[in-house]
Amino acid sequence: MNASAHPFARTTESLAAPAGARNPFTERYRRRLPRGFADEAAGMDWRTMVDTFAPSSDHFHLADFSRRPLGRGITAYEAILATRGPEDAPGHFTTQRLTTESCGDLTAMSEMLGRVGARVEIERFHQYEGHRHEGTTFAGNASWCTILRATSGRREAWAMGFGQSSSEASIAALLNAATRLHLRGRPARNAVL
Repeated sequence: MNASAHPFARTTESLAAPAGARNPFTERYRRRLPRGFADEAAGMDWRTMVDTFAPSSDHFHLADFSRRPLGRGITAYEAILATRGPEDAPGHFTTQRLTTESCGDLTAMSEMLGRVGARVEIERFHQYEGHRHEGTTFAGNASWCTILRATSGRREAWAMGFGQSSSEASIAALLNAATRLHLRGRPARNAVL
């Protein structure tokens, strides 16, 4: 399937930052932020951007995620997903072992989130491969970043995720979107898609 036909085509084109527009994302990934996301992230430093758009580790923690090809493009997935709701005490998680069969990592993770009551639909998908950045204190060796525009019913939010592979970054972004949509209330602003 070619990239233009795929609903979640990766953003890989090289975009120079506009003159005078410096932001921490552009410095790390040498790409412009997606329209809409850029408006919400305007003026944020890196730590604030990450705290705002990548908050999942406190509410959804993926303890294990494994794949087993079944053939014909279908894969069996198994995950251990630990969840903590807004009413739960800090550090108190409910752990569930979830399984599904799917044609891709994001579809599988989305189905699993739906089963734990955190349905997320991806409206926009942007993925970037990073470049080494001196002094990076977050994301360690993570070289991929995924930015999603996600919805659940009438709620909508932007989210980011980081990983050492494109799949890890995508799953992290999906978990962060679930946190923003289901556990942090409605995002403060709703950008036009």
